[in-house]
Amino acid sequence: MRQRVPTTVLCRRSLLFAAVLAASSLHAGVLHDFENVPLLTTFQDGGATIVSSGAVGMNGNALQLTYDLTGGSFAGIRLGVKGYDLVALGATGLRFQYRMTGPARQLEIELVDGDNAQDAGCDKAKAFFTPIADGVWRSITLSTASFSTITNSTWSLPGNGSFNNREISQFIFVVARGVGSDGTGSVFLDNFEFVNGGGNVVRSFETFSLPKNEVVYLEWSQNPGVPFPLSIEIDNTAPGASSGNQVGRVDYTLATGSDYGGFVRVLNANFLAEPMVRFGFNGTGGNNTVEVKLVDVDGTVYVKKVTDVTDTGGTWKTASIPVDQFSFNAVGSDALLNLRRVTAVEFVISRGEAKPGVLLLDTLESVPDIALEKSGVGNVLTQYSTPNNPFSPNGDGTKDTFAFNFTLSEAARVVLRVFNLQGVPIKTIDGGTQAAGGRAFSWDGVGDDGRLVANGLYFFVVEAEGAASGKDTVKQVVAVMR
Repeated sequence: MRQRVPTTVLCRRSLLFAAVLAASSLHAGVLHDFENVPLLTTFQDGGATIVSSGAVGMNGNALQLTYDLTGGSFAGIRLGVKGYDLVALGATGLRFQYRMTGPARQLEIELVDGDNAQDAGCDKAKAFFTPIADGVWRSITLSTASFSTITNSTWSLPGNGSFNNREISQFIFVVARGVGSDGTGSVFLDNFEFVNGGGNVVRSFETFSLPKNEVVYLEWSQNPGVPFPLSIEIDNTAPGASSGNQVGRVDYTLATGSDYGGFVRVLNANFLAEPMVRFGFNGTGGNNTVEVKLVDVDGTVYVKKVTDVTDTGGTWKTASIPVDQFSFNAVGSDALLNLRRVTAVEFVISRGEAKPGVLLLDTLESVPDIALEKSGVGNVLTQYSTPNNPFSPNGDGTKDTFAFNFTLSEAARVVLRVFNLQGVPIKTIDGGTQAAGGRAFSWDGVGDDGRLVANGLYFFVVEAEGAASGKDTVKQVVAVMR
């Protein structure tokens, strides 16, 4: 009888902690850098207290939370991440690059505030200018003072008549007919960024570097029969562009009945494109649990609890939490967490030790997940990776399927089985005997019953059995988040 190779079982990491040694090379979407105290709300139960203030951080300034849980069980803060806080950023202008072909037209930039999570019942401020349409790349800066406020009474709900520049939820780009002859043309766009009085960038918010289907864009025109399509293409001629630079392009047709059109760029945090929450923290005093909560556009809440972490002995640490480790906490209009439209992040300190303490937070950001890639797994299944985890099987073309890529050292029968957290079988994919080399399984989120599974965590088991080397087994968590 041939010798059996011991089964290899590997589990997905649940939480990553590290001392702060150097800046990460990962691209990050900074939600709050805490250089200034952000707009936030505090909450607590009966006897607890919490006060926010500024402090020295691991990089510049930090947000300090001074709390006391001796008389209560929890206290926390809610940080809006609907877009950008122009006051905290110190932004005095919006700068971008453009080049235009076709008849010269009026361009408008509109900023929408975050009065309402659904972006209805909000106010917007707009600025406009007449571009030079000669096909040459140019840079334009519009001062924040040049944006006039208008009440958004044409939407389903009126705004409150006061533009809130501390929570910008949408950016709208408009090509308008203005004066001049009818005609068609194209406007190319790159590098939208907020700048301070010295012209330095305080936050870049649109470089068109992501695929179009990973960002919330809304294309529109006055006449729906005459579209103003937005596309993303490579253009290395933009000022300062490197090879492979991507720009946005709006093709327009202006005539009677189609006087204006453009696109909306939603500015909520996008945890589908960057599915990991990362922040720095430093704590003294009571050793308590931190609950990190993600709140989406319709009020659904998902939570991750990290126990006994608030006393770090005064040492700065970094927490990185993949969104597939968050679990359902509270229902909004539905129970599905909209990863593209996260409007708030909450930090709740819940009692472990009934003591007061101080917790500092710095650089809250979304970052690309670290794709799990493992080599040296076993004798038959020698390496594997799971690039789309979590995945979002909603049919929009972005991360619709979960992929398990693997390498076999010899021909083997390979089977993938998916279970819920209670161990109930959900899906079986029998790949039969496969030849040695690189192979892949994919799962579209549909169970053996033919129905799409619910949001949540599942685990899968892959078994690869070869004639010569025995069986290898991999077990890992996979998250479904639509």
